[in-house]
Amino acid sequence: MPTRASSHRPPRAKPGRPVLAGGAVVTRRHPVRGIEVVVIHRKRYDDWTLPKGKLEAGESVPVCAVREVWEETGVTIKLGVPLDTIRYETGKPGLKQVEYWGGSVLAAVRRAPDAEVDVVSWLPVRAAMARLTYAHDHFLVQQYLDQPATTPLLIVRHAKAMDRKDWSKKDSARPINARGRRQAKLLVPMLAAYGVTRLVSSTSARCQATVAPYAGRQGLSVESYGQLSEEEGSDDAKGVAKLMQNVRDATLANGEPTAVCVHRPVLPHILEALDMAPMTLVTGEFLVAHLTADGGVHAVERHRPQA
Repeated sequence: MPTRASSHRPPRAKPGRPVLAGGAVVTRRHPVRGIEVVVIHRKRYDDWTLPKGKLEAGESVPVCAVREVWEETGVTIKLGVPLDTIRYETGKPGLKQVEYWGGSVLAAVRRAPDAEVDVVSWLPVRAAMARLTYAHDHFLVQQYLDQPATTPLLIVRHAKAMDRKDWSKKDSARPINARGRRQAKLLVPMLAAYGVTRLVSSTSARCQATVAPYAGRQGLSVESYGQLSEEEGSDDAKGVAKLMQNVRDATLANGEPTAVCVHRPVLPHILEALDMAPMTLVTGEFLVAHLTADGGVHAVERHRPQA
């Protein structure tokens, strides 16, 4: 599964620039019918397809995918493994680029028919394949079914902090600035898109403040570890590795999507502990490592809030 990287800027109808969209293959297990796939009928096009839609201004693609599934089906999901990106011509405004994920059901309500979607159906896989209009939807369903079960582990670099030269107290107490506060706010729906239910952070104020808005929104506590701080973790690769191995093991044992907020100098130790390729992150940016049952990284995504 290839790495997915995106800055997720709002779509613009400029020549040669695709309109960005997000969607998902959403499945559930029926006690009698086995795995079912949710599909929709669009009255305007008289087609059967997977739920998807265009980004709203300032929205990231993962958040768009979750929102569009809910709007078109009444199903609330969390994102799993990333699937292929589909590109096709639409006539107006031109090329459309849709990023897809696998989706797990968190809740569902009955959706009333409207001018956009008049039928929502949960169908067994074979029936869904027969019903879907487009070949790329067939491919995406099969692609998702072929993936191993995974759990997301998010590695977040803290939001933008006040410059060191403008801060005279302990560096660990240095706060995030106005841009950082915007980034932290925008991270809320992005972390929610992956169903994060556990938050791990360094003890530094700028990491704590980065995940605080999400913790407050979800009613979660934040686990803080000095080993992840810049002061302790930068020169303690073994300590960071041991902690991250424990976090990874707990993530898999509980099936609990987890986000870890850290500093740039500590990031190399974390990636090494997870057997991931070296890379850097800008402030507020995060990686999603989709972990298999044996602790391996099956797929990697990279996202950042546009603030």
